[in-house]
Amino acid sequence: MGLFDKFKKKPEIKPAQTGGEGVPSAVPASSEKKADIVSHASEVLVKPLLSEKGTHLASTGRYVFMVKKQANKPEIKKSIQRVYKVHVEGIRIVNLPAKKRRYGRASGQTSEHKKAIITLKKGEKIPGIIESVG
Repeated sequence: MGLFDKFKKKPEIKPAQTGGEGVPSAVPASSEKKADIVSHASEVLVKPLLSEKGTHLASTGRYVFMVKKQANKPEIKKSIQRVYKVHVEGIRIVNLPAKKRRYGRASGQTSEHKKAIITLKKGEKIPGIIESVG
């Protein structure tokens, strides 16, 4: 035992933070903060894709989003429902590969990404996405 060991504070585990037997709980509290919801959704959703095809799909209740490469369908569904407060019926995912591009002598490639086409319940729409185009 060193000279200053008795002055070191040990971390205290409060009963509210434990899983029952003094072990810290890995599950967060059920009341999630808005900042936590947005930060988790930003880990999955990158941006809505505003294209001509996307605007035509929006009239039928489908929206196109660029998502992270590691995202899967349940994560995407949960993020869309949390951020936009809508009910998602279906999700289709498209993995887009990198494409080769040339700029004069220099050659390179575009980045690969994942695209998700979201189908909402009938009658629901996401306000603010399609209105911003045009």
